Amino acid sequence: MLAKIIDGKEIAAAITGEVRAEILKLGLTPVLGVVLVCDDPASHLYVGLKKKACAEVGIGFELRLLPADAGEDRVLAALEELNRSDKIDAILIQMPLPKPLDAGLIIDRLHPAKDVDGFHPLTVEQHVAGSGSHEPVLVGSIMALINETGAPLRGKTAVVVANSQVFYEPLAKSLSDAGLSPSFVQSAEADVTDKTRQADILIVTVGKPGFITAEMVKPGAVVVDVGTTKVGRKTVGDVAPSVCAVAGFITPVPGGVGPVTVAMLLRNTLELAKRRRSSK
Repeated sequence: MLAKIIDGKEIAAAITGEVRAEILKLGLTPVLGVVLVCDDPASHLYVGLKKKACAEVGIGFELRLLPADAGEDRVLAALEELNRSDKIDAILIQMPLPKPLDAGLIIDRLHPAKDVDGFHPLTVEQHVAGSGSHEPVLVGSIMALINETGAPLRGKTAVVVANSQVFYEPLAKSLSDAGLSPSFVQSAEADVTDKTRQADILIVTVGKPGFITAEMVKPGAVVVDVGTTKVGRKTVGDVAPSVCAVAGFITPVPGGVGPVTVAMLLRNTLELAKRRRSSK
């Protein structure tokens, strides 16, 4: 029996519809500011998709476009302009930033009250402590995909295969809040297969096409593929096609996590706008 596909486009459409309806009801126009530092066509495409999504729900969009060779001072100046602007409710720094820019340093200079993605250390800290105003975009997207399955979560195990615990910590908080028992494993660990086979919920983001094979998945598991890699003209994930014969539910690449992250970006922009206006 083939795994059921978790349709990210359908989930995204529902979230987008809710955001559009609330913006109309409240009669406000949230504004998202974006810092894009690169000449990469793919990043320009992603930002263009986000701009289009904002327009569809009634969110304003301001882009600060800098060339790939822009120095740190220029990037920080553009970011500070958005930080200080009273009309900007939320800020997105499009990743990845080109080398030799220090992404950590630049994210640290982002005003936490406008951190739409949830990357700033204070935003992560507040989320983990349960006091955050909004869920980080990627974490919220993964949870929406998992919840869409309707699978019982309380008491089940969730294994996150990733290269960094920076990604894991805020996700672990949301998984725990849902009643799951989360754990973390790096792709290079010798016992990675032993750990992934125990997962009722398996979440993968390692940037290695087809890394997770059918033999690594517990029968009936929910598999969330966060990885995206360009192979020729195709975009592929970290999960091999053979996993469809074992898993109970699986996210496609493309069409899984990606569309939901854009929808969650819109939701968080609205939440930050409401929060800023209520604090004035």
